[in-house]
Amino acid sequence: MEIDPSSGIRVIMGNMPRPTDAYRGLMQSSRLRVLAALMDSPGIGLAELSLRMGLHVNTLRDHLRVLEGEGLARSEVEHTGRRGRPRLRFSPVLPSEPNEIEERRVQEAIRHGDLMRAVLPATRSGLPEAATHQLDALFHHLDDVGLQPDIDEKAMTVDLSPCRFHTLLTDDQTVVCRVHEELMKSVLARAGGPVEIERVIPFTSAHSCHVRLSLREESASDVGR
Repeated sequence: MEIDPSSGIRVIMGNMPRPTDAYRGLMQSSRLRVLAALMDSPGIGLAELSLRMGLHVNTLRDHLRVLEGEGLARSEVEHTGRRGRPRLRFSPVLPSEPNEIEERRVQEAIRHGDLMRAVLPATRSGLPEAATHQLDALFHHLDDVGLQPDIDEKAMTVDLSPCRFHTLLTDDQTVVCRVHEELMKSVLARAGGPVEIERVIPFTSAHSCHVRLSLREESASDVGR
């Protein structure tokens, strides 16, 4: 990552290797649809999920194992008091819930951003510290996903180009875009601060999307302090 001191825009320069805990599991359309189903119906059981999606339970187990390993989904045992093997129910991991994987990602992003600003003081944006740390976390999340973000801290916008997921969008455009929007919201919430997603505008060009951010009203007066 580099930050243009004159504009405050964070950009990806060159080809950077993906971190070991990058979101590789999101590169399959069917896995994105599984995550979307969990978002729609938290606490869903494996059999119901299989019927809804038309996927074999063994295929679903593989998808869920990957999603759990990347900190995107969780499972819990359903206690019914009946005999027999207890069933598992699956849900997305909410930003209010403990998540060691996501917490590590957020803290690493914040440390990296703080180091960058210490080395290059001109890159400081004038935003509240919490907001700056949220943008650190959002940048690294989008970079890990492979969306090559350009974050303009002054305009509070994010441009994503090229879309690494374009080949998945023939039948699942709505699902893919919605999952990524929810993940961005989750990262901002877990980092904690006033920055929120105002609007996601998909496909401003054939391979790019645009995100508008905002500061919660009670924190907007803190900008530039």
